[in-house]
Amino acid sequence: MLRRRDLVREVLDDDASFRLLCSLAVAAQARNGRENRRIAALVPRGRRDLAPAMARYGELQERHARLLTGLLAACGPEPAEVPPEADHAALLERRGSCPAHVRMRCGQPLSERDVLAHLAHGHAAAARATAWLARLAGHAFVRPGAGEAVREVFRAEREYLAWCREGMLGFARAGHVAAVELVLRENTLAEARAHRDAALAVLARTGHLLGWSMARSVVLEGGVQARYVHERLVARRRAVRLDPLPALPEPEPEPEPGPEPGPRRETARPDPGAGSDAEPGSGAAPGTGTRAPSGDAATTSPGA
Repeated sequence: MLRRRDLVREVLDDDASFRLLCSLAVAAQARNGRENRRIAALVPRGRRDLAPAMARYGELQERHARLLTGLLAACGPEPAEVPPEADHAALLERRGSCPAHVRMRCGQPLSERDVLAHLAHGHAAAARATAWLARLAGHAFVRPGAGEAVREVFRAEREYLAWCREGMLGFARAGHVAAVELVLRENTLAEARAHRDAALAVLARTGHLLGWSMARSVVLEGGVQARYVHERLVARRRAVRLDPLPALPEPEPEPEPGPEPGPRRETARPDPGAGSDAEPGSGAAPGTGTRAPSGDAATTSPGA
């Protein structure tokens, strides 16, 4: 059973694995929220217009950490231990090209280049999170409130991704196109490495919780490694583009109970002309001079 939908259902319906994923998401949201609020206070005067939105997103991320903590109450009294090797946010911060985090800890004011690097850092993380949450948003959760919480976090991450895009496009319109492309490439490559390592750690822990066979774990880990190789090969082209935002999918319909047995009756035949939902089209990223791809960003992610 290696189909993605079946795998997601198996992981999310188990209390132990759901508790692990929820704990990872809580840690990431809380960490990103604190750092966004602290970095907003250090933005230079020439970019102070970005500070209010940055602080607001930080508060929103901390709120989502509390929201997800509430979901953990049904799975156990305490959150699961977050392995350091599975903490995507911490790995990305250590491997990304974002000097704003170093200056933040020292209380030093930021330069405009630091702000640009922070926007690229947030864009790389939010792009991965929205791709992962877009899949989860369409999942039919068996846990009360889980689907609504996932869709709320997805909408906020999508809005944050759009804000990071617009901020970097502002730098590009001001004549810093080369700098925007450089920090995008650096942070995208760093995020791909952090995602691979965190995903492998999460798979190992999840496989232990669910009792997966060695063969199944090897196949899934091979899929993560293959995805990383693919991203490395296309990252040089993809990293300098600002992808269109993913749309919020409709959740899977709950299975309806079968009809009660009774006398057979004539039923109206369905209208053959009924339409179907159109797929959203891809657009072009303004200010970059290239057409934005609509490529998939991730296969599995340890947290938002």
